[in-house]
Amino acid sequence: MRRSFVALLALASAMACQSSLSPRSNLDGMWEWEFNRNPSGSSITLSLATAGPTVTGTGTICGVGPACSPGSVTITGEHTVNAFRLTIRDQLAFMATYSGQVLSNKELRGTWLQGSDSGTVVFYRN
Repeated sequence: MRRSFVALLALASAMACQSSLSPRSNLDGMWEWEFNRNPSGSSITLSLATAGPTVTGTGTICGVGPACSPGSVTITGEHTVNAFRLTIRDQLAFMATYSGQVLSNKELRGTWLQGSDSGTVVFYRN
């Protein structure tokens, strides 16, 4: 009797830990760069969907100035629990990677690497 109670308690604890981590790993949805509403007009928006460990999506990246360049991008990647790695490409030569952590159901924080430039970038769920 005592062993079955301990086993049941361990199972319940494991399930509680699993359920508390699940929302943190949810990348599905629209994400906006923390500085999207800046006066220069530059912005990054990502729309992500997950299927198991696979992440796919689309987005828009607009640099400074009147032209929205590179513009539309596609996103591929992978995630585990609350870590992710995304590759972001346009149809020409643009490519960046974004690797980081899901900090909450509303915040992503990671390193954006484009060529030899890198920096910390934060996205908030829209």
